[in-house]
Parts: sequence; C-alpha cells; structure tokens
Amino acid sequence: MPTPITSRHQGKIAIVTGSGQGIGRGVAVRLAQEGATVVIAEYNQQNADAVANDIKAAGGSALAYPIDISSVQQIETMVSEVVRHFGRIDILVNNAGLNKPAPLFDLTPDLWDPIHQVNERGLFFCLQTVAKQMVAQVPDEVKQQRRAPRSYGKIVNFSSVAGRSGRPYDAAYSATKWAVLSITQSAAAYLAPYNINVNAVCPGLVPTPMWDNIDKVQGTRQGLPPGDWIRQSIDRIPLKRAATAEDIAAAVSFLCSEDADYITGQALNVDGGIEMN
Repeated sequence: MPTPITSRHQGKIAIVTGSGQGIGRGVAVRLAQEGATVVIAEYNQQNADAVANDIKAAGGSALAYPIDISSVQQIETMVSEVVRHFGRIDILVNNAGLNKPAPLFDLTPDLWDPIHQVNERGLFFCLQTVAKQMVAQVPDEVKQQRRAPRSYGKIVNFSSVAGRSGRPYDAAYSATKWAVLSITQSAAAYLAPYNINVNAVCPGLVPTPMWDNIDKVQGTRQGLPPGDWIRQSIDRIPLKRAATAEDIAAAVSFLCSEDADYITGQALNVDGGIEMN
C-alpha cells in the first residue's frame, strides 16, 4: 500500500462491502491511506484478512469482517458490532456485487435471484441499517430543526454503466444497477434533513475477477480467444484505456469527503467517457 495521500478522512469509521479484492479493495486502501479506520466487510474470510493485514502493515487501521451481504440479520449484527467497537459509523461504501452474465433467453431464476439478493436487496438493507445508525448520531436539536448545518454521514452506492442502459447479455445485472440509482435517489431525499449524503458511482470497464468472467462468457459466445473481448471493449472507450481500482477509489473518496457536502442523490460515471449523461 502506498504512503498516505491526505488526511481528509482522519478519524472516520468506514464500512466498505465487498472489499476483499478488486475495486472494493482499492476503495478500502484509499480510505485507509486518507486516515479512515476501514471495516473490510467481505464474504471471503481469507480475502478480508489479507486486505486488513495489508492496511495495518502500512500503518493504517482496519478490521476484517466476514459477512454475507444478502443476509439482513448479518448486516444488522455487523452494524451493531462496528458501533460497539468504534462508537459510530461515518462512511458506508456499498460495493459488494455479483454478476452471472447470460443471454436474455438463458436467464433462469437460479441465475437471476442471487444477483438481486446481493446487488439490490443486500445493498438496500445495508444502506437502511447504516443510515439508521447515522441518524441516531445526529444531535436531537438538529433533528428538531430538520436542517443539519453539516454532513452527518456519507453513503456511496455502486451502480455501473450497465445501470445507464440495458444489456442484452446481462439483463439481470443491468436491472440491479438501474435499481441502485433509484435507491440512491430515494435515500438521498429521505436523509437530506439530516444532511446525510447519498450518491452513486457508475464504473465502466475495470480489470477485476468479475470482468475476467465476463470476458470468458462474452468471448466464448463470439468465438474469441481469452482477453480479446476485453481488448475490443477497451478500444471503444474514448480515453482508450480501462479504469483502475484507484481511478474508482479516487471518485469514491471525493464523494465521502467534505468537498462533496453539497452533493446528494447523484450518480457519477467513472468510465473514461463510455456514458456521457
């Protein structure tokens, strides 16, 4: 892990779901570099431990927390334990996601249901549970005024460029990422009186294990050798490169910072120009 970048999140307590690898790991590392204590909320215990140990070895603060984000009971237990351990929650990054790409006619309930359980249901109830805690942290006099003078929490939900337009070979995943945009707007409106900011990021192509699987499925369908489908996709990106986990993490860190106190209910494309809306 590189040396600290800034102290913009010094002393904050952050939960990052799905942070055992890929983009989630990049976000967790970035927030830790900037002073946050990061809860590595991750399904895979080994991956969670590895990321937490990397952060701590570099002088940061992290806690590995294995969790199945599709379980509301496990979410509620996690939030209770984090608050018991650290006293509060300042940041939630809802990154955990699942994708099983398939053509429209090949989608079955066995493929559809787990994607929605994690990407939509899990994300919503994690947001809801953490937001209740954030509201509980707002002073009573502020609640009575229904107008908070400063931010009392930051929530960033992961959508995708697949949430900006339909995908014929990824309809289930695309549907969940459209839903994330709606959930973000609904939560932003509801939590605005407490000045709890809720925003979304929409990554494009980021080389991760998920994208390796997409390349395999799409490449096989088109008769392409491994890696060719991703290379062709990169060629269509206006900035002519794939994103890195660090690119996405930088945007998330901004949305979690005081610089974004007047931004809520928005979805930021971080995709090299794939979607320009």
